[in-house]
Amino acid sequence: MMDADGFVVFDHDPRTAQWAEVARHLSEKIADDPAAQARNLRHGNTWFVGVDMLPNAPNGSVNGVPLQGPWEDHVPTLPQHAAQVSIIYPGYPIRDPDQSDANHRYRVNRMAAHVDGLLPVGAKRRRYPREFHAYILGLPLNDVAAAPTVVWRGSHQIMQAALSEAIGAADPRDVDVTDAYHAARRHVFETCKAVPLRARPGQSFLIHRFALHGTTPWNGPTDDGRMIAFFRPEFSDPGEWLRA
Repeated sequence: MMDADGFVVFDHDPRTAQWAEVARHLSEKIADDPAAQARNLRHGNTWFVGVDMLPNAPNGSVNGVPLQGPWEDHVPTLPQHAAQVSIIYPGYPIRDPDQSDANHRYRVNRMAAHVDGLLPVGAKRRRYPREFHAYILGLPLNDVAAAPTVVWRGSHQIMQAALSEAIGAADPRDVDVTDAYHAARRHVFETCKAVPLRARPGQSFLIHRFALHGTTPWNGPTDDGRMIAFFRPEFSDPGEWLRA
């Protein structure tokens, strides 16, 4: 479960299914908008990034349909941002012209594995904590079997320990965690198993904020693509992000 694995996949819940149905219709309209496509399509038009694209209320509701499900007993109550609408299309990932070979190979072979919130800063793109998520909630809006989210089981324990040691008592925003992050990531690849989270609308999955995760390359039949809404509410206190 969450403490040991760093993720949990919840069974179908009719309340979640109702929310997902409404969110899917909204997301399809967003994805069909040419202006949104111009801002969001990456990797040879095989990934619609969709950050902050879903017009949900601060409580997560869409068009008056509340955001409810079995994860609620496992997370703190925090305001919800506009959810990411992440859509993967057949052929993902195609290499973009400005993408390095190493970056593309990492996306294919390591599924672009990352910990959210550690952002590249400056010309040297050193990693600093900048987004202090409490958790990651994934809500499938259609069948996600073709390109599921993948999580390295137990990686949250390795990552949290490494980042805690690197940051210590300092303000996380002031600490370059690049070296500690890369070393911990290598350790995760050597010792943790990558687990795909396959789910359907009405199901949901919760990922620990320090878990290493990514997206599996497309491996299903040609269809309209897989669509997931992601919520990542943030702690107001960066220190709570590291301690909690």
